[in-house]
Amino acid sequence: MTMKIVIVGLGGVGGVVGGRLAAGLAGSSEHEVVFWCRGKTLSAISAEGLHLLNGDGKTTVRPALATCGVEEVGRADLLIFATKNYHLDAAARELAPLADGAIVIPLLNGVSAASVLEKRLPESDVLGGCIYISAYVESPGTVRQVGTVQRAFFGKKNISEADNRVRYGGVEQVLKKSGIGITLTERIDVEIWSKFIFLSSFAGATTLFDRSIGGVLAGEESFETVKRMIGEAEALAAAKKVDLPENIAHLTLEKARAFPPSTKTSMQLDREKGRQTELESLIGYVCEEGRALGVPTPAYDAVYGGLKAVCKV
Repeated sequence: MTMKIVIVGLGGVGGVVGGRLAAGLAGSSEHEVVFWCRGKTLSAISAEGLHLLNGDGKTTVRPALATCGVEEVGRADLLIFATKNYHLDAAARELAPLADGAIVIPLLNGVSAASVLEKRLPESDVLGGCIYISAYVESPGTVRQVGTVQRAFFGKKNISEADNRVRYGGVEQVLKKSGIGITLTERIDVEIWSKFIFLSSFAGATTLFDRSIGGVLAGEESFETVKRMIGEAEALAAAKKVDLPENIAHLTLEKARAFPPSTKTSMQLDREKGRQTELESLIGYVCEEGRALGVPTPAYDAVYGGLKAVCKV
């Protein structure tokens, strides 16, 4: 099974996934990795390669191709989207000519990416995906990974684990060449929502109260807010028939307590730096879907209202 793999978006997540995959497949006659990027990032990678920084030092990798031109890529067997949510729709429309018959995996924050891609890329095979990794762009073409956690999940729900293996086992084996912990699962909706409940609730609370994760846990009002948000997100997941663990609220709070108390969420950092935020996909989504499904979301509504006035979207 030969594959042309296109990494869409070379930010923190895309940089680590694409860089590690390009390194793991270097010299392969079967597979090639393409970086889809533009601007200063494209210029830097074209000139000097992609620099990955972590606790082990610096690694420089070069993809088979770095481009923002559809015609240069020609075709794709696997598209991995690692853009911000607010860029996803435009990226999918631009890359649609590559996607016919391709397998598509989103590795974005939130739970709505697959539905966006299914709408824009109807001739492709869109899977669900999520990733646990902390990384950021230090400068164009240079990505720094923070910490050692690096796990990714992908798969398709409503088909058996055996069918997942038959259909996507080859993809799993190729992605494992990155060295990242890759898990193929039929319960991908559970993985995505488990991450989302943590990410969404703490992104909202840390940004609204302007406190770190530890500060939110320590403050009476902020802690009550994040607990209510977790409960509302869990109720929404139940309305969507996602079979979350019964103790998901406890697991979410324990996940938060495992972080260094000074940790800030990405949305909080984006807000502080005046950058565009994922407010709509992380917070507004719950409010909108709650109204559509008759799930009350008063805590989310309050947080969304407070952040709408101060966050760039």
